[in-house]
Amino acid sequence: MGVALAALAGEAYFRLTMPFMQSNAPRVFVPNVGVHRPPNTEIRHTNQLDFWAVSRTNSLGFLDREPPNPERAAASCHVSIIGDSFVEAREVPVHDKLQVRLEELAASRLPHLDVTTSAFGMENTGQVHQLPFYDEYARRLRPKLLVLVFVHNDFANNIPVLRAMHLEHFRKRRSELTVRRRPDGKLELTWPPPLLPSSASIHFSDPGIVDRPTAGKVTHRSRLAHWLRTKKKALFPPDREHWFVRDAEALRRQPGYAA
Repeated sequence: MGVALAALAGEAYFRLTMPFMQSNAPRVFVPNVGVHRPPNTEIRHTNQLDFWAVSRTNSLGFLDREPPNPERAAASCHVSIIGDSFVEAREVPVHDKLQVRLEELAASRLPHLDVTTSAFGMENTGQVHQLPFYDEYARRLRPKLLVLVFVHNDFANNIPVLRAMHLEHFRKRRSELTVRRRPDGKLELTWPPPLLPSSASIHFSDPGIVDRPTAGKVTHRSRLAHWLRTKKKALFPPDREHWFVRDAEALRRQPGYAA
């Protein structure tokens, strides 16, 4: 009885203090861009521990304010920022993002420059996938300064096979811009990327990645159970690097992927 009462009290507490449990990451396919966020859509993101962020994409599908019109951008010192999740920053509201803070700081310290900003960020993208962000969106603003945010995981994100393994999308076709090497050794951009081999004969080390078991209805809806699972993962993080190495070795045995 005591355990049941404690569980009910914990469930009541988390239902009162947690705005929501699940993040959402809606995606659509946009011609000449690839996988992208739908425009004017609410995005919710949480780690179920210390932040619950809610924001909306703009008319271009990015988590930013509406970009200035080309005339306004041309009349100012416009700065466009392009990158991955560090720029998209789903963890914070729009008014706390890099580009907004930069514009505020410039207004107070360098008012004569009339700095305006825009940001084009999407999680799990490399520079190859970010090229269309400039070609289709940022180029229209003719920015005076273009800031490309590069982080360590972008090396793998620019390589289709490594990116597919990292994102646990090995069974899916990715309809995004990619790079391939031609027979003469030169690199070229290509749409869409080549199909990855079937994973039917590849053993993935983490059953929670590919063959995730369906949670029971009670534990799936329980915010206390959700919090406990999150805390366990934070205290005892899975050894994903070990799993990645094992999966890479399995892939190495596939025809055409030894290199």
